[in-house]
Amino acid sequence: MVGTAYLSPEPGAPQFIKIGDTVTAGQTLMVVEAMKTFNPIPAPRAGKVIAILVTDSQPVEYGEPLVILE
Repeated sequence: MVGTAYLSPEPGAPQFIKIGDTVTAGQTLMVVEAMKTFNPIPAPRAGKVIAILVTDSQPVEYGEPLVILE
């Protein structure tokens, strides 16, 4: 989806995930705002967050990798 990636639910709030966190399948990793709608991006599987490939408020586009899970 094309939009703007946000790493936390609102300004000043803690990020959804950090490098080194263990996530479960379906857990929200970040949200992408597209056309004034905030869409949660769920983890496709359980794993450990090795890298977050986007910064907060960064524009993203369809098919772009956002997070690397181990």
